[in-house]
Amino acid sequence: MTSWLELSVEIDPEAVETVGAIFAEVGYNGGVVIEQPLVVPDGEYADWSALVQPEIDPARPVSVRTYLPNDDEAQEKLQQLERALYYLGKLRQISPLQVRECKEEDWANAWKEYYGILRVADRIVIKPSWLEYTPKEDDIVLDLDPGMAFGTGLHATTRLCLQALEENVRPGMNILDLGTGSGILAIAAAKLGGTGTRVTALDTDSVAVEAATQNVERNGLAERIQTEQGSTLAAEANGPYTLVVANILATVIIDIARPLYDLVEPGGTLITSGIFIDRGESVVAALEKAGLPVRERKQEGDWLCLVSAREQ
Repeated sequence: MTSWLELSVEIDPEAVETVGAIFAEVGYNGGVVIEQPLVVPDGEYADWSALVQPEIDPARPVSVRTYLPNDDEAQEKLQQLERALYYLGKLRQISPLQVRECKEEDWANAWKEYYGILRVADRIVIKPSWLEYTPKEDDIVLDLDPGMAFGTGLHATTRLCLQALEENVRPGMNILDLGTGSGILAIAAAKLGGTGTRVTALDTDSVAVEAATQNVERNGLAERIQTEQGSTLAAEANGPYTLVVANILATVIIDIARPLYDLVEPGGTLITSGIFIDRGESVVAALEKAGLPVRERKQEGDWLCLVSAREQ
């Protein structure tokens, strides 16, 4: 059975994107977990179902984690990460790198203690698959188990995207979720749009695709959501799209701004996030140069979500 190394540091918020990119270089399939320090309600399980925006504790650092197989290449990758963090640590506040060995089944269950029922928009509630929740009238409940993929709704960028989807999804849309992770955004889009809405959920990570597929089936949406491994080239097969959502790194959004334009149909909408505030203007400039002017900015803490429109 596979043994894994969990690598983690605690950092100040301004270093999140830089450290996240460094971790993505060595982590398994580029996967990175970013956890903001939420104020957790009392009780065995957190229940944020009455809150649209959970409280973030500004006195505590952000945690960044990634995982890599404990194989012959692990030590080389570990040294690569330590070197990069050493130099960055001269400029930013970064805790010592923590390394923990864990079995796959241990990893798959350890994170559950951090997640609870979470209301992320007026109607959208995220319910971890192992908890019970009685929906309120008009609630859209996402039954989620991230597994070894990423995307639980706890991070600000995911919440911002979900709020933007709630405001922009209409019945019958053809939607693309690029970098789907656990499938959370694809599932929300399909439920918001209802019958007749088609969603393509893509990720370059095979583990994410597997987790997303399982979550899609858990929510009874296999007929409306197509999950595949791939990126912008794979997306062309089902495009162009009425709405595209991409919760990925700012640097990636800048690099693929033109392909994103080609994927959005005339008059369509693009939602992008994963953008640290100091990169916002660079992303806006890249999108506008590509023909996707930004018509709305959403912000939570130091993170941005941009809503763009392709002209008719």
